Amino acid sequence: MRSFLRQFMLYSRQERRAVVTLVILIVLVLISPRVYHFYFQKDQTNYQDSASDKSLIALQNLSDEDSTIQNKDSVKRSGLGTELFNFDPNTISISDWQRLGLTEKQADVIEKYRSKGGKFRSPDDLRKIFVISDEMKDRLVPYVKINNNGLSNKKNAKSFYSIEINTADSAAFEALYGIGPSLSGRIVRFRRLLGGFDRVEQVGETYGVSDSTFQQIKPHLRVDPALVTKIDINTAEYETLRKHPYIHTKIAKAIIKYREMNGKFENLEQVRGLKPITDELFVKISPYLKL
Repeated sequence: MRSFLRQFMLYSRQERRAVVTLVILIVLVLISPRVYHFYFQKDQTNYQDSASDKSLIALQNLSDEDSTIQNKDSVKRSGLGTELFNFDPNTISISDWQRLGLTEKQADVIEKYRSKGGKFRSPDDLRKIFVISDEMKDRLVPYVKINNNGLSNKKNAKSFYSIEINTADSAAFEALYGIGPSLSGRIVRFRRLLGGFDRVEQVGETYGVSDSTFQQIKPHLRVDPALVTKIDINTAEYETLRKHPYIHTKIAKAIIKYREMNGKFENLEQVRGLKPITDELFVKISPYLKL
């Protein structure tokens, strides 16, 4: 550096000015790109950034719009904003359930419930369907309009409808007010186990038939005791005896034991004398016994 300065001072004034001017020009050439970038590219960058921001804003708006559309579609699928109309849940089709906002699986569950004898007797019965949300139930219940003509017909049946309870099938029992498919099936099964009904009151002994229901259907019932199938107590096996609803295990054993010790029964009064049998029970079982 000192050598350079000594040589520089040996130059004439004009030569020194030329050298300084040359150095300044070199410096300017070296820094000009940075100056240009600082003063001119900044505005361009701001413009580009501004344009980019606008694109981002537009993209965000588009995303929001898509999100809104998806939300609306989601709402529609969930049952909000779907078509609402008056309907009878006892007769409505699966496609109509879907119009109301239910999924096909939900509609299938209700269809299975109805196919097994389930009935909607009031709008609030819809709340018993567990596959529907409480929100959906609140929206649908006001539109439930149940046609009660069938029920009314059953209520009015006492003026003309009557069945013979030893020959009636399950459909005949179901036609009675308050008797659905489940109860009608139980009545027929109980009749088969007994061997037939000897008295109308035995229908009321069927599991699930309440006393109030029986009192309503009793005027429609008639019985032919001659149709009862009887058990021969002198030949019947233990299994046959014990399967009868009125003859439990102890009675069946007592009958078999009597026959083993005394031979055949000569009259039904001898059955009354067996230890497990009370007078009340004998009255119930005697119509089903024979010699």
